[in-house]
Amino acid sequence: MKPTKLVLLTWLLCAALSAGYLASQAKDNKAEVALQAAIKTETVDGDLKGAIEQYKKIAALPGAGRAVVATALLRMGQCHEKLGDADTQEARKAYEQVVREYADQAGIVAQARVRLAALGGPRGGGGLVTRRVLTDASGVGEVLTADGKYISHIDGDTGDLVQFEVAGGQTRRITNRAPGSEPEKWYEDQLFSRDGKQIAYASYTKDGYRQLRIRNLDGSGLRTLYSEKDSFVQYLDWSPDAGSILALRGVPSKANDLALISTADGSVRILRSIASAWSMLKRASFSPDGRFVAFSLVREGNPPNDDVFLMTADGRNEVVVAGHPAEDELLGWTPDGRSLVFLSDRSGTWDIWTVHIAGGKQQGEPELLKKDFGYDAEVLGFAPDGSFYYKTVTRLGGLYNGALDLETGKVLVPPAPVTTRYTGPPYMSTWSPDGRSLLYISRGGPIGPGNNILTIRSAATGEERFLSPRLRYVNLISWAPDGRSVLALGFNETENGIFRIDTETSGITKLQVEAWAGRGLVAKLCPDGKTLVFVAEGLTIRKRNLDTGEESEVVKVGTINYDLSPDGREVVFQVDGAVKTVSLNGGEPRELFRGLAQSYGLRWTRDGRYIIARAGSKIWRVPAQGGTPLKLDLSVPKMESFALHPDNRRFAFSVDEGSKSELWVLENFLPPTKVVK
Repeated sequence: MKPTKLVLLTWLLCAALSAGYLASQAKDNKAEVALQAAIKTETVDGDLKGAIEQYKKIAALPGAGRAVVATALLRMGQCHEKLGDADTQEARKAYEQVVREYADQAGIVAQARVRLAALGGPRGGGGLVTRRVLTDASGVGEVLTADGKYISHIDGDTGDLVQFEVAGGQTRRITNRAPGSEPEKWYEDQLFSRDGKQIAYASYTKDGYRQLRIRNLDGSGLRTLYSEKDSFVQYLDWSPDAGSILALRGVPSKANDLALISTADGSVRILRSIASAWSMLKRASFSPDGRFVAFSLVREGNPPNDDVFLMTADGRNEVVVAGHPAEDELLGWTPDGRSLVFLSDRSGTWDIWTVHIAGGKQQGEPELLKKDFGYDAEVLGFAPDGSFYYKTVTRLGGLYNGALDLETGKVLVPPAPVTTRYTGPPYMSTWSPDGRSLLYISRGGPIGPGNNILTIRSAATGEERFLSPRLRYVNLISWAPDGRSVLALGFNETENGIFRIDTETSGITKLQVEAWAGRGLVAKLCPDGKTLVFVAEGLTIRKRNLDTGEESEVVKVGTINYDLSPDGREVVFQVDGAVKTVSLNGGEPRELFRGLAQSYGLRWTRDGRYIIARAGSKIWRVPAQGGTPLKLDLSVPKMESFALHPDNRRFAFSVDEGSKSELWVLENFLPPTKVVK
């Protein structure tokens, strides 16, 4: 039976409608795929500018669904906000377009209206604002009080409490009135209780043991809460009710613990054993309601990385938050307790992220708050009005080189500054045995990624090459005699000690010496490649046969400053105000000189003829076999290190001019909230 004309027309109409529907669906699917890709660029890659370009293309895509376009515009506006104050006008344009053109997308329009209100209308300043509070913040303290009114610290000379008023910019002191007590030598890990009435800090006993002290702001009520021989305790946070202090406790040859120390009687309750080295737990804090504890910890891995963890306040139900192969370091809780804020390099730069928390679990994916924040800033805290206070530190000083006549002590080529990749002074400069390279530490700082970078500089071209050993920290460096490896005090995720680092591959080998309690410091390797010399506990120089493990004492010294002769037969050291040499095989030390200064940096010249003794800005050339010291015609204030080239002519030194500290605030960083009590 042949179809009628009406049936044929119906078929043709249906086919046309079906084709149009399929084409529309294809466009919607294409736009949805593009939207998901843009969201990944924004939230996973952290590339806000790249995401903005993708959102723009989605908004201009012909036939894209209205919900998809409205979402793209909304997220584009949010990206502009996160980029900072200069982009808030672009953010406002995107939100206004959503409100004006997509009224049928009620949920998205509601979010756009909220953001427009936060931006303060057409001329509002409610977006993220970065503002410098002080150009010189050297006298400003360490902690923002919970009410956001003061930045406080204890004056180490007097024990007074110094408070910088955030609103008025004034500084006031609360005098230390502790009866019958002198100011303590150290006030480390200063912690202020949530109600702002008490301070906890670490100090030291006369025997050198670390102890936890608690006092009122004016110094009254001072008492020792915790002290244990041979343990290291780092104080992390007060509980909201002031009933306990969260602390990291480390004991040699035992596992470290994250613990609660009762402020009533000093009793300790272990929350969690820490298999990693004590230095791998950076920060921990109670939630504002006291129900949970968040912390960041470096774990073993390939490569090892820092993760953020969350558990209940009794040490149970532990989970990883915002897990990622990158470095994630906890900054703290938002004042309302609904989110965690953390620093991460998951986008390739150090940015600030946040992740929502409910019932002790992560809710949704992390959100980028601030791009390119950097790693070095000193976090002070979050204020209830949503402001985020921090200090930046710029290292001052640098590297210099020149030439001199070692026999006469006269300068032949005056020192001139040398350009390095990182600002500030390099540390512990030392020439390679063949004189082709200068080794030093760039960006000296605390334990953490991006600090204490082993740098090898070519003497011929000035090119810097950066080693990347699998260590979280390096210090006290020296060349191995073959010039193909470097010795350093190092910390990895589970242990510390003396490590040998290959200068080509950055591979590491531990040399079986622990660095706890001053053991295994300033290691140097003899030309035989198997005799290791180092400073041990009690300030003694020891030697160790790396093949057999046999170890013996060489001599007692006064400081860790010593050097090994180029032939590996003697050491030069300081003790009782005199500089002496002694054979590695023992015997009676031989005095070279005394009385030129109180303390010296000591370096043997490569040919073994002289010892270079530096004290502050002054440098002497001393005959290694005895004779009159000659003061070099080179005096540099604030000299950090001096390295004479193996040719006994060229030299390099660094100058440490301290640092410049500035106080900054990110306003509107978080939504305003009432602090949870």
